[in-house]
Parts: sequence; C-alpha cells; structure tokens
Amino acid sequence: MDDDAAKFAAHLKHRAHAYGFLTCLLLVASSIVGDAGGPLFSWLWPLMIVGGLITLFLAVYLRFDAALFNYIASHEDETDGCRAADDLLERMHLRKCPKVTRPLRVRIAATNNLLMKLHLAFAASLALFAALTAYGLWIV
Repeated sequence: MDDDAAKFAAHLKHRAHAYGFLTCLLLVASSIVGDAGGPLFSWLWPLMIVGGLITLFLAVYLRFDAALFNYIASHEDETDGCRAADDLLERMHLRKCPKVTRPLRVRIAATNNLLMKLHLAFAASLALFAALTAYGLWIV
C-alpha cells in the first residue's frame, strides 16, 4: 500500500468536505442577508450563487480525486496503482488511457493545481459574501 497516496487522499477528502460545508453555509447565510434587498443585491447575489456552485463543483471533483488516490493506495506498487487508475478512468469513459503512465508525484502536482482553484473559488465566494453582508448591514 502506498502511504503517500493514502495521506494525500485523506488530505483531499478533508479539504473537499470542509470547503463544501462552508460554501453551503455561505449560500444559506447569503440568502438570509439578502432579505434587505436593493439594487446592488440583485447584482451581487447571482454572482454569489454562481461562485458557490463553482466552489461546490470543485469540492466534488476534489473528492473524486481523493477516491482515485485511495484506489491508487490500495495497490501494492505505486506504478500498478497509477496504471489501474488510468484503466478505471478509461472504463468510466472519462479519459483515454495514456501510453505512458503518469507517476504519482505528477498526479499530486496536477491535483494541487485543482486544490488551488478551489481555494481561489472559495475566496471569491467569501469576498462576495462579505460584500453582501456589508451592503445588507448598510441598507438597514
């Protein structure tokens, strides 16, 4: 069993669940704050919804990647696990099987890019929520 893949999968799972939960809380709270209404709110709230949905999509995608890393970790050899993950993705019709199997460190680097996108999407949602809250408190 590959320990690096298992640790990275646990890290991804934790991040995906935390960001997904916090995004859901922000979306619910933004609708409560939105009771104040106003012209600026009609522009910001749809952006908040779109940003929240993008963040939730990235969290689900990250959770799927965590499952793939767990699958890789379940194999005795890292290369066999990566090859099996490629085969699984091909059987699911998500990606063609590459001629050369990407090593685990390359997969981790690519997933770290996805994690950075999740951080940015959540930060944008948080900034929109702060703007909505400030506007809601200013109107009242």
